[in-house]
Amino acid sequence: MGGLDPRDTFPADRFDGRACVTDDGPTYNPNTDTYVGTFEVASASLAVTEALATIRHCEPTELEPLYHSVDPDALDRLVKSGTDQLRVTMQLDGFEVVVTGDRRVEITPPE
Repeated sequence: MGGLDPRDTFPADRFDGRACVTDDGPTYNPNTDTYVGTFEVASASLAVTEALATIRHCEPTELEPLYHSVDPDALDRLVKSGTDQLRVTMQLDGFEVVVTGDRRVEITPPE
């Protein structure tokens, strides 16, 4: 990974725990070593790809294809029609990725 590490931008004493999305991508929570974001308009599959590309400091096309871990169409349908209790977990590019029914993406880096 090149470029700035997003973990350097959010010191533990300033992180308030909210799942916020900015144009820069998901927010890093140093207490849980997890990146968290929400998505409103984008499909779940697109949100996962863009969030992980932001964290990895790369283009989405440089990532392992999402369909190696989960059926992107099925993921989109589940999230669109699912309840807030829905939770889909997958491994993608060595990261654990969780997508929830309330349109959150949680990404945990490899150990």
